[in-house]
Amino acid sequence: MLLERIHGPSDLRALDHRSLTALATEVRSFIVESVARGGGHLGSNLGAVELTFALHRVFDSPDDVLLWDTGHQSYVHKIVTGRREGFAQLKQADGLSGYPSRAESEHDWIENSHASTALSYAHGLATAFSTQGIDRRVVAVIGDGAMTGGMAYEALNNLGHSGQRVLIVLNDNGRSYAPTVSRLGESLAMLRLNPSYVSASKRWERRARRLPGVLGGMTRSWMRGTKAALREAFEEPPTFFEALGVRYTGPIDGHDVGKLEQALRHAATYDGPVVVHVLTQKGRGYAPAETDVEKCLHDVSAFDPVTGKASSPGGAQTYTQVFSDAMVTLADRHPELIAITAAMPGSTGLLPMQERHPGRVLDV
Repeated sequence: MLLERIHGPSDLRALDHRSLTALATEVRSFIVESVARGGGHLGSNLGAVELTFALHRVFDSPDDVLLWDTGHQSYVHKIVTGRREGFAQLKQADGLSGYPSRAESEHDWIENSHASTALSYAHGLATAFSTQGIDRRVVAVIGDGAMTGGMAYEALNNLGHSGQRVLIVLNDNGRSYAPTVSRLGESLAMLRLNPSYVSASKRWERRARRLPGVLGGMTRSWMRGTKAALREAFEEPPTFFEALGVRYTGPIDGHDVGKLEQALRHAATYDGPVVVHVLTQKGRGYAPAETDVEKCLHDVSAFDPVTGKASSPGGAQTYTQVFSDAMVTLADRHPELIAITAAMPGSTGLLPMQERHPGRVLDV
């Protein structure tokens, strides 16, 4: 098995793309088997396999910093960085954490399990490095609903003003963004971060500034108008990100390692904050997750890896089940009762109340 040969990122870089495809299949099977034993985050990690491969092949972790917003998409990162054997005790006492952990590995720069925090961490680390004259790339992976949090937008605004070299990977698995995808958009994405294009663009801007009077003004106006027209015509998200001072490229196929590597390498040359928009499929490669419309088996308890169905519970009800029943009972008695959840009505036990009392469970 290829998986048994992966003890660190350097082993991953030694593989050709055909081997990477085979390895991706092995990694998905390994994650399904591991999570099936005792539960964990499944769907998001199945969708981030190729993206994680590309990140570790382009960047030199831990010298370069890789941050995972919320932390629940870090299983593949843990496998690539030599923690595969720890999955036998995933989320168990004295076992492998389900989130990044500095106690586990030098490849984990932060410990987090809350959404929308990674961009602020990235800004802080990039500022610390630049202040000390240290040349390190800082990469933050965010998505799976985390871009709906106000803290992420605050960090974007601050990054745009700072000009710090932070590379943001927007892992869009259909839970927060749904932009138009086209070959033209993909080509434009590659072009706009290509070092040759950026250099030529700046060179023409300098020449336009040297042109005298009305001619110079008309030329500069034409260049700005042309760029804006292309942006508005073919790309939806760039207007938002670039209004904040953050360059945008994408969307990129998040399951094509070659295209991901090309986009990441181009983005890494940009001297400032940049977003690489990546489209992935949550639950990819595992039919029960792909067909779970509600949450793509986002987080699960122990289950049958063949069918994807939860294992028969034994003993007393779980805390979540008790809470769920109590909320339905209380909502029946108190019509003014409102429940609030952050993108997880199923995991928090609020789906029964939502179904019984539509409009009284607010998903923020």
